[in-house]
Amino acid sequence: MPGVRNKLRTSPWEVAATELIDEIVATAERIAAACAPSGERVFPDDAESRLLRGVAGSSYCLAIADVARALRITRQAAHKLVYCAAAAGRVELLPNPDDRRILQVFLTAQGRAELARVRTAEGVWLQLLLSGLPDRQMAGVTHVLRVIRQRLERDERERRRVEREERDRRRLSRDRFFR
Repeated sequence: MPGVRNKLRTSPWEVAATELIDEIVATAERIAAACAPSGERVFPDDAESRLLRGVAGSSYCLAIADVARALRITRQAAHKLVYCAAAAGRVELLPNPDDRRILQVFLTAQGRAELARVRTAEGVWLQLLLSGLPDRQMAGVTHVLRVIRQRLERDERERRRVEREERDRRRLSRDRFFR
């Protein structure tokens, strides 16, 4: 498909921009689906893997509600996920010392070992994939990708703000009409 879309573009900049975005999308898909020589996914994205990374990466102790926010799932889904991981022995639930009604989620030795295994596989895969690329070249590409991501995030925030203002304007207009 990239070739078909590029014929519709007129300037060299438009062709290059379209090819860049096509490459980013195709590369992201390949990275997400990448498998290690063992056949396992290099970057597992199942719920339990996301839970382990979230708990390990947090700078504070997570309650189940915090897990839900961090993973962007419902509290009900977070409860189910946390209790399944606890049953598998990867996390443990301990009461908060300040409010014993709140259960906090901590990695067990088994959970830390699983996370270490996955991170080791990721590191080996990255070394194989990126070996030979100079640091400066990777830093330049990282900068370009970061700028693109930040612009997309800014545009999304602006779109939401405009939608919110439009919704409020319609509501206020409707309220005045029915007075």
